[in-house]
Amino acid sequence: MKKVKKWAALGLAAVMTLSLAACGGKSDNAGSGADNAQTNEAAAAPEEASRNDEAGQEAPADNAGGEKVKINMAVWNGTWGEDLNKFMVDFNSKNPDIELDVQMQTGDYSDFLGAKVAANDLPDVYILTPYTQVQAFAEAGRLMDLSGESFVDRVYPAALDAGKGKDGKIYAYPANYEYLGVFYNKALFEQAGIETLPTTREEFEAVCAQLEGAGIQPIAPTYKHSWTLKHLFSTLLTPFVQDDIPGFVASLNSGQGTFDVEGIDEVFQFADIMKKYSGSNMMDQDSTSGFNALANGQAAMLVSGEFSLSTVAAMDPVPEIGCFAVPVASDASLNKLAVDVGICYVINANTAHPEECKRLLDYMSNPDEEGGYIEIVACELGDAPPAMPYSGGAPSAAMDDYTAYCDAGNTVPWVYQQYANGFDVTSGDIFQGYMAGAKDQATVIQEMNESYLNFIE
Repeated sequence: MKKVKKWAALGLAAVMTLSLAACGGKSDNAGSGADNAQTNEAAAAPEEASRNDEAGQEAPADNAGGEKVKINMAVWNGTWGEDLNKFMVDFNSKNPDIELDVQMQTGDYSDFLGAKVAANDLPDVYILTPYTQVQAFAEAGRLMDLSGESFVDRVYPAALDAGKGKDGKIYAYPANYEYLGVFYNKALFEQAGIETLPTTREEFEAVCAQLEGAGIQPIAPTYKHSWTLKHLFSTLLTPFVQDDIPGFVASLNSGQGTFDVEGIDEVFQFADIMKKYSGSNMMDQDSTSGFNALANGQAAMLVSGEFSLSTVAAMDPVPEIGCFAVPVASDASLNKLAVDVGICYVINANTAHPEECKRLLDYMSNPDEEGGYIEIVACELGDAPPAMPYSGGAPSAAMDDYTAYCDAGNTVPWVYQQYANGFDVTSGDIFQGYMAGAKDQATVIQEMNESYLNFIE
């Protein structure tokens, strides 16, 4: 495989040291799902004696002497080290008065953040997961308010929610979008005589039957890895709670909510279609085999994320792969592309160099910066695109489809990113039982409800 997902390898994906959204990470190792609850608690803990200006950190320094201002940025370790080094060199060359030091953290990034919080020594700029972790650090007074910064007008409006605090202010730059949908081989669709993409569950089932009738396996399974199923369950559920995701999550967090929402029957009906058309040994197939099946034409469709296209990119010739929203509902208007922020960059509220840090985020969020951050990290097929209109990167039918959904505002976030910390992983484990035929719908819903209560308790 070519260079794997820079974003999702950290997070997409999927689920690495911060239980990222992100999404699948490397195609076969994104299932660890470490819980970041302790880091969130540490951020808000009563060492808030260390909070804001009373933190005892050095006062902002000027640059009157002409020396370079040194700022540091912490990220977790991943396959993107070479890219981040290129970005650091490029930024420093274009900003001779600033010396940026990008520090790759080995080990558990949550432990790193927790230690930095305890020591009141957070970096000038660092990465947090969207939604709950950003909110926790913001509530603890550890993040700079970025509501007036340039990226706010550059990114898609929906992306800003991932970096908002509970007070509605923007505390984080939502660096990238990752998207989950149905990736399909255009040549195999044409071979089966399919001319119209399905927009409802009934149409999707008809497409599956037509593919099978043409001797083509309809769906590439990835169900041996439960992280793929946390994505699937979230993608199937979100259309039915999209009108009030904060309210749905708040009800779960109160202990009064349930996964037995209106439309839940359709979630399991769609899963049944996937089970029917994913082959006889579907539970033995992991993400690697599923990605390969799409890439080499063994299956016509894959329900997954853009990170799977890294495998497609390694083919010669590269097959033409498109993408459409998972048509889980009978009501086509509910079916939207599942798109959400993978990682967020934040600025330490107590940094000694706020203006230089803001210049860094301006540079990082500028899609027109030649040779800059976005161009470096979003250049290959399978890379997560920036969370803004962007015409760069490797051209692909899937990227064109993604852009059309985003430009039309026809997207929904990933509800699992807003669950109580760690439950996202458990949801995949539970749903895996249904895909394997070991649990029925009622049992899955009951286990989801009971498990969620354990997490909030």
